[in-house]
Amino acid sequence: MKKLIILLVAACGSASVIAQEPNSHQQPDYLVSRWVIDLNLMGGMASQKFATANSSANYPNGLNLNPGQLKYNNGASFGGDAQVGFFFGQMRHFGIGTGFMYMGQHGDANLNNYHAEYQATDGNGNIYRQVVNGNNIDEMVNSSIMNIPLVLKYKTRFNKHWGFSADAGALFNLQMENDYKTNAAFNYEAIYKTETSSDGGTVSVYDNSPVASSGDWFVTKAEFLKNNPGGNYQNYVNMEHAAGINVGNNIMPGSTKGTTSYTMGSVGLLLRPTLNYYISDYITLNLGAYYMAEQNKNGVQSNYRLESGMGTYSSVLNNVKTSTNQVYGIDFGARFFFRKHQKTPLNITFVDEIAPTQCLMEDGSFTLHGLPPNQPVMVDYSVNGGSPYHSTKIVQADGNVSINHIGAGSYTGISATIKNQNAKARDLIITDPVIRITSQNTTNPTMSGTNNGSVKLNGLAAGGNVTIQYNVNGTTQSTYTGIVNPDNSVTISGLYEGTYTGMRATVGNCSANAADFVLAAPTPAPEPIVVQQEYDLTTPILFDFNKSSIHISSYPLLNEASREMNKDKEMYIRVDAHTDAIGSNAFNQKLSERRANSVKTYLKNKGANPARIKVYGHGKSEPAASNETEEGRSKNRRAVMHKLPEGK
Repeated sequence: MKKLIILLVAACGSASVIAQEPNSHQQPDYLVSRWVIDLNLMGGMASQKFATANSSANYPNGLNLNPGQLKYNNGASFGGDAQVGFFFGQMRHFGIGTGFMYMGQHGDANLNNYHAEYQATDGNGNIYRQVVNGNNIDEMVNSSIMNIPLVLKYKTRFNKHWGFSADAGALFNLQMENDYKTNAAFNYEAIYKTETSSDGGTVSVYDNSPVASSGDWFVTKAEFLKNNPGGNYQNYVNMEHAAGINVGNNIMPGSTKGTTSYTMGSVGLLLRPTLNYYISDYITLNLGAYYMAEQNKNGVQSNYRLESGMGTYSSVLNNVKTSTNQVYGIDFGARFFFRKHQKTPLNITFVDEIAPTQCLMEDGSFTLHGLPPNQPVMVDYSVNGGSPYHSTKIVQADGNVSINHIGAGSYTGISATIKNQNAKARDLIITDPVIRITSQNTTNPTMSGTNNGSVKLNGLAAGGNVTIQYNVNGTTQSTYTGIVNPDNSVTISGLYEGTYTGMRATVGNCSANAADFVLAAPTPAPEPIVVQQEYDLTTPILFDFNKSSIHISSYPLLNEASREMNKDKEMYIRVDAHTDAIGSNAFNQKLSERRANSVKTYLKNKGANPARIKVYGHGKSEPAASNETEEGRSKNRRAVMHKLPEGK
């Protein structure tokens, strides 16, 4: 890795000396050779996401297996690449490149909460249950990654010194080799189970139940400390191990380092945008960012186990099926152009545009840059595929020429002609600014069934042809067409009662949405209630549309009810309130409850005991008349009182 860095730095320095020459004028990209050499140093952060194989079957009669969760932390990467690139096309903006990339990567592979229980045989030939625990197993991993990039290249030059370039393409992996060093340590415990043999003796057998039998012999730390509080567990396991029992505390493997390689190549992704500083027309210094992603596959080690006995260890990387590797960071490098000399042709270095200030206005412009100053120029262009326009101008002292007083549209075939030389510019799409309805005013119909309501939308472009689409009560209406008034407004008349949604006004290519609104005719006052000498408690109490306040015509009825309640102290009243069908179920339920409570409050204010008044809201579920007419709906906006039998 160190040699590669020294080689890249030396190559940059020597190529800079070769390519540097005095040059006070910018050479357009297409005057320089199509061939380039790129040398880059890269450094940044790295991450890996592991997918591991299921090794449970590799533990003999395995129980309570927890292989742990493998994660990659603290990843960093440093390296570089060398590429040869070839740019094509008249303007030399796009090209392809390939070469060689080397990246060194280091980080930590961490495995937590490893636990395994399986059948084993001790030094005395006895069968037993081996219990192994490992926690916070770290491997410090240094990876060596080699790739062949195959990328699409882009470059453009803004002015004499500054430009932009980018690489995007595939990485073909040649090798990913990992050197690791581990801090792994395991605690080994044993559980023995014995049975009576045919000759009357005892024989060791494997306890294959998830929870070992309480009658087994536990050579474990928990069992030892339970029977020997404060005892020396390390001396205990040393003694048992010396007796041929495979137990140990904090046992490290015989070898703590090694090398693994991912055996299958992969195709990855490289993205690298950079800002370029032109030292001369033939060499640039590049500074930018990069992102790499590739998935490396591995043939998992046969019969893999993290440990297969005291003092053994197999790298966590040997159980990795795939490793999704991502690297992102800073890129620093240089680009060297092969020299090419020829007569300087006419060139438009870049084009910028200014959109109109308002929709349908023609105060926009576009400007061509990089032309010879103070020269007469013919600028040709087409708008929206129409006939070409021709405009004769004089190039300004800064090399710019502007076409003014233009509106929104697709501008194609843009070119500049000076004498017998012609240069083309990129196509432009100039868009109108977004319009906005600044306010809206509505007028309700004068009465139910009439269509003399209206809505006025303000803020549109005066004199423009406008179309307006909208829905009434969820039904799409015929599109309104007209001309925006001089005060930037448009009015839609002839509207009737209903809920108006989705209203959208379009002027030219510009559209704006209006707020939803409701038009409602005034509710006719219900006929006054005349309380007869013989009082009828169940006469409906009326309400206005969407109101919980009692209509004045029902006051005499409620006054009589309150007098009767004050006279009869054992009298109880039930109030049932209702609504018409306009609105949602939830809204009308709440409205009916408020109406019922309005009746209760009125009676209370007249001296009636509120404890003897029970209220219920029924929403729109029990209409007294048809909801298809305003007359019927006014009858449904009601509350009815009932005298409860025997005060219940």
